Amino acid sequence: MEYRRLGRTNLNVSCVGFGGAPMGLDNYLEPYEAKNSRDVVINSLHTALDRGINYIDTAQGYGNGLGESIIGAVLKERRHEAYIATKVPSNLGYEDVIRSVEASLKHLQTDYIDVMQFHGGYLTEEDYNRIVNDGPLDALKVCQEQGKIRFIGITNEVPDHVLLWSIRSRFFDVIQVRYNLFYQGAADPIIPEAAKHDVGVVVMRPLTSQSLYRFMKRVAPESLETSNPHQIALDFVLSNPDVSVAICGMRTIREVLDNVRTVDEKEWRWDFKLDRGQGGVQF
Repeated sequence: MEYRRLGRTNLNVSCVGFGGAPMGLDNYLEPYEAKNSRDVVINSLHTALDRGINYIDTAQGYGNGLGESIIGAVLKERRHEAYIATKVPSNLGYEDVIRSVEASLKHLQTDYIDVMQFHGGYLTEEDYNRIVNDGPLDALKVCQEQGKIRFIGITNEVPDHVLLWSIRSRFFDVIQVRYNLFYQGAADPIIPEAAKHDVGVVVMRPLTSQSLYRFMKRVAPESLETSNPHQIALDFVLSNPDVSVAICGMRTIREVLDNVRTVDEKEWRWDFKLDRGQGGVQF
């Protein structure tokens, strides 16, 4: 496994993280019953830890605590082997943020969380101002002072001004943003700005949520016989040296092993170069 520094947290994290959305949510990308797949996911989590994956990303919203509880069942015996990142809904007030942290601690069967993030989808300027000025951020700071969380982060699908403000504010140690071969917007200026301010960068949807596979299957199905879209997509993201962790949704042992093998092989890694004159990422 390859490890990278998560910004100023100084956590040494696996470059691939175990994403908790697919295993906590019913029918995520494909037919799936989360409650009936608990044992399968538990075995997969153990395999991930055995193979060196030490960053686990989840949220209370993934199955109303189900995803966190599955992770807790594994980590109650292996807590020292992993960093846990979870989330509080971004629309909560001060007291509800405190209660959400307590609920996550209970589900995860731990007395501390490494990275607690505000769970954004498409945060607006109003959302950001409310988080930092009207109590939610203060609530996480109190939890941090009490030792219940170590670092504070924020997630957002869109690489826009909200994340730029978050990075420059120094309130947040980690950001999580969508970045992949199809959706390269975070490459400039979000990821370079995060590196400048020593903020850890966690990437969601690095595998394009199967879009690359569907695209190749439609336009050049024969290419799937010689090229692995999974490898191409993950290597694209990890070619950026300022990406700390790529979060890959996993449910099965096979998916875990596929991700570990992709990291080991590095078949499509390139020397990364951000070429603003060409308007994107060049290799």
